[in-house]
Formats: sequence, C-alpha cells, structure tokens
Amino acid sequence: MTRILFVLLATLGLSGCASSSKTEVPEIQRPSVATLMQQGQQAEKLKQYEMALKNYIEALEQQPQSADILYRIGEVQSQLGNTGYALKALQDALTTEPDHINAMTSLALINLTLGDNEQAKRYLTKALDLDQQRLAQLNQTVIVGEKPELQTLDADSPLPGYNAMGILNDLDGNYEAARQYYELVLQQQPGNAPALTNLGYSYYLDGNLKQAEIKLRLATQKQPDFKRAWHNLGLLYVRMNHYKRALVALKRVMPEPDALNDLGYFAMLEGRYAQAKELFLKAIDSSPTYFAKAQDNLEKLQELQGKLATASSHQSVLSFPSKEAQIKAEMLRAAPLSSAQ
Repeated sequence: MTRILFVLLATLGLSGCASSSKTEVPEIQRPSVATLMQQGQQAEKLKQYEMALKNYIEALEQQPQSADILYRIGEVQSQLGNTGYALKALQDALTTEPDHINAMTSLALINLTLGDNEQAKRYLTKALDLDQQRLAQLNQTVIVGEKPELQTLDADSPLPGYNAMGILNDLDGNYEAARQYYELVLQQQPGNAPALTNLGYSYYLDGNLKQAEIKLRLATQKQPDFKRAWHNLGLLYVRMNHYKRALVALKRVMPEPDALNDLGYFAMLEGRYAQAKELFLKAIDSSPTYFAKAQDNLEKLQELQGKLATASSHQSVLSFPSKEAQIKAEMLRAAPLSSAQ
C-alpha cells in the first residue's frame, strides 16, 4: 500500500511539474518575414540552398501572396536542380505580380537551358523592356521610335537577362546586336567573366579573332577559375593555328589527354585532318587507360577521310562537318544558371 501510494504521489508530482512547466513556457515567437528573408539570402550566398529554401518557405507561410518570396523560392529550387518546382514558383510569382522583372528573367534562363529559345526570348523581351522603361523614367529620358537607344544599366537591372539576350542574338547571327548587350553588362560590372567570355566568343563567331583573343584573355585574368573562358580561348587558338597555346589553355581546365582530344576534334571541324589525327593519337598515347572517346574520334576521322577520297575520285561535292551544332552548344553553355545578382 505504501509502495502504491508512493508511486501515485510520484506520478502526481511529475504531472504537476509537467503542467506547471507547460503553463510557464512562453509562446515561441516566429521570426519576422524580414528576418527569414535575410537568413535565406545569407544561406544562398554560402550555397546552403536547402537552408535558404526552408527560410523562404517559412516566410511564404506568413505572406503567401508575395511575388518576391516566390521568386526567391524559384531561384533556390533552380539551384537545387528542381526545375519543375522552380518553374511553378516563378510562374506563381508572375500570377501575383505580372511585371516582376526578376521572375521573368529567371523563367527565361531556365527555358534557355531547356532549349526553348523562343519562350526564353519572349520572357527576356518583356523583362528587358520593363527594365529599360524603368531606367528611362529614372533618367527622365523620352523613349522615341520602335528601337530606341538602350539605357545604361544600374544595380537593379537583371544583368544575366541582358547577357542571355546577347546569347540569343549570337545564335541568330546578330553579332553586333549581341555585343551591345554584353557591353551594357560590362559597363555595370567591368570584371564580369561570363559577359567578357561571351563578348569574346561573339567576336570569334564574327571572324574578328584579334578582339576575341583580347576579351577572352581578359576574362581569364578577371576570373582565373572560369573554365569556359579557358575552353573558348583554346578553341580560338585552334582557329588561329596556335596549337601549343591552345593546349596550354585547355590544360587549365582538363587533363592533358582530354585537352589533346578536344584539340583534335576542333582541328577536325576546321578541316585540318592531318593535325587532328596526330592529336587524337597523342591523346590515346598520353592516357593511362584506354581512351574510348579519342579512339572513337580517330575512327570518325578515318571514316571522314575515306569519304573525302571517294568524293574526290568521283569528282563530287563532299559535305564537310558543320560547326553549327558545336557553336550552339558553346553559346548555350554560356547561359547563366541563376539570375541572382
């Protein structure tokens, strides 16, 4: 009996403590939207995207109709590789605020990476038009004509959007127009390596190899770890028939066997078959293991040379491999992954 009473008293005592502590615990205050957004943006800077997403979702619970929060969620989902969720969040942002420039820009960039260039261009055209109107109002400039002179950008302009519009113009062969967009970005951010690289590649496509070299070398100086700048510089040196320089550039971003293989491929595209064969053989010899890619390229080259010999003997016209697909692949690699400034 005494034992039972002791247990009951102990239980009541515990219950009393629990009840007492429950009433004494103050209600937990939720962080404000401003605090959550600040924490989310800080997490983004540290590339802690899961943590950033958590903060933004908590902020959205308090302000479910906020286009800015939906935009940030879309940005983070894109960084996490969740393209479907990113598109949904960004489209919801535009439903809430149809003229949200950054959301439109992000949608354009995602569509560009997905290969839907027409949809990307539609989003970009509207986003950049809105930004240009905003800048004209700030500068008290009257917009005249269908194609007015582009306004100088500011810190609120969607720079990746202007960069992407340059890419789309390059893909369409409008090189001069493309360079105008890259130059606008560089006026605002002179050390922007992606814009410098795109500008250099635009000169390359337009046949101005000297200017291409200047811009690409500048990109590698501004951001030495920017791989695409070195890759495009290597491609340029192949066009200029400077294979030693090309190899040095490519070895900055890949092992020597891969660099030799890429050089061989570029040489093949240029129609320099003897050099291409030599480079493929060097790639195979320098690789510590079987280099299937270089072996395949060597076989393609031999097949191409066989077709060339056959075409020559029959006095027919041989269709040489076009560089169009390779050029488009290079330009699409230039598309930024995020519109975050």
